[in-house]
Amino acid sequence: MRMVFSNSTGLLKQIRYHEHEVSLPVEQSFCWYNGSDGNTGEKRIQASGAYVFRPNSSSCFPLGGSSDQAIQSVIQGDIVSEVHQQFSPWVSQVVRLYKNAEDAEIDFLVGPIPVDDNLGKEIVAQFMTNLSSNGEFFTDSNGRDFLKRIRNYRKDWDLDIHEEVAGNYYPLNLGIYLKDNKTEFSLLVDRPLGGSSIFDGELELMLHRRLLHDDGRGVGEAINETVCINGTNSCEGLTVSLHLHG
Repeated sequence: MRMVFSNSTGLLKQIRYHEHEVSLPVEQSFCWYNGSDGNTGEKRIQASGAYVFRPNSSSCFPLGGSSDQAIQSVIQGDIVSEVHQQFSPWVSQVVRLYKNAEDAEIDFLVGPIPVDDNLGKEIVAQFMTNLSSNGEFFTDSNGRDFLKRIRNYRKDWDLDIHEEVAGNYYPLNLGIYLKDNKTEFSLLVDRPLGGSSIFDGELELMLHRRLLHDDGRGVGEAINETVCINGTNSCEGLTVSLHLHG
């Protein structure tokens, strides 16, 4: 397996499997959904919170502006090679590839999520490929079999979709994948996360959330945990570390 990164942006752009003669364009990026505060003017007043994922819109805002500029360093060894990337002051990752491996590892470090702008944020890693997935993707069922999901569709009832993003998110315990008639692209997680395929050929994972409003489902507070340094007034949001195989 070989991974190719862009010289200009530092972003992943291609994965090659020489043994299987497969080359797959893959673009990775990070963005954030603005969690709803519940004041949407709809009859169903519902904020995004501990039990409910509900962004204000279907827009996922790129970190730092219109494009991700990753500062990267490369460490190469006889057994393993690593690419270190910084996407913003509070989002970084290490992409790790072992010699003769058929999959790569990614270690994410996300946080503290800034909320100085009074906007709750739900942080997502996106992987865009050229696979013709036709609205279909697969998620595990409690770490067991993988179930086929169809965007904006439920086989048991006629779905009237109101939340184009949240309505297509599913819980992941093991992973998520999509495929066409030639190639399959999968992501395996190290803990329960939310995931989806909002666009054909795309997979996304919810990595971290920091919200400013309670969703009214029983917790009685917003997801706005902070860590304070003893003896000081310095407090900041949580930082999470996650591990991914892909």
